[in-house]
Amino acid sequence: MRENILRANGSDIRPWAMRLNESVILREYTGQRYEIETPMTSWVSKIPEYPHPVASSISSRVMVELGMVTAVITAVAVLVVGFLVAAAFAVTSFKFKCIKLHIKLHIESMFMY
Repeated sequence: MRENILRANGSDIRPWAMRLNESVILREYTGQRYEIETPMTSWVSKIPEYPHPVASSISSRVMVELGMVTAVITAVAVLVVGFLVAAAFAVTSFKFKCIKLHIKLHIESMFMY
């Protein structure tokens, strides 16, 4: 792309046009240079250019199987915990009834004499 537009006779229409190419400006600038901000990139956002060898050897079929095993184990755990909660509730309920009966018998025995 031409920096200046020329007239038919070769003279420049815009002699005041500024060049905005950073490499030319940096090469011509002779004053002091200050580094205002260093470019920073977080480590999390860096994506490797090549896949990890272990990750690339694991097929999608293995990943689906692993997901299914995880889902089955989770479902079994939910069922087992549900049965344990029901058993704990039954034991607590039975114990409460026994204590209630014991208190009732104790109160009745107090008034028998």
